[in-house]
Amino acid sequence: MKSSRLRGFTLIEVMIVVAVIGILAAVALPSYTESIAKSKRAEARAEMLNAEGWLERFNTDTNRYDFPTGGGGNTLFAAKFSQVPNVGAVNYTITLAATGTAYTITMTATGSMGSDYCGNYIKTSAGTLSSTLGTPSRCVK
Repeated sequence: MKSSRLRGFTLIEVMIVVAVIGILAAVALPSYTESIAKSKRAEARAEMLNAEGWLERFNTDTNRYDFPTGGGGNTLFAAKFSQVPNVGAVNYTITLAATGTAYTITMTATGSMGSDYCGNYIKTSAGTLSSTLGTPSRCVK
């Protein structure tokens, strides 16, 4: 006579697999989240460069960073650069503070980036880029 033997996994084996998956998830999830935040910060800095280029072209045409009557330069800027990304969930809002000879572009972290390590980005007409939080080596590069 043949003996029938049940084949399968024991409870201990299943629990070991679940523990290994849990440990891998605990290590991988923070790394993945930081990678996503890093790409959103890079997108924001790229849009800041686009905004800076637009302002410099505007200054070349008008010899100012703003319009003295009615703030037309600021209105034109706001029409082109108001948020990052341009469509979808907003990660950063962009504001411009301009005078005739200088400007400051501020990118305020919102939405999923509201509690980001680097905080907000500030770019001035003097060429300085800084973040309100975090370390420059991690946030500005």
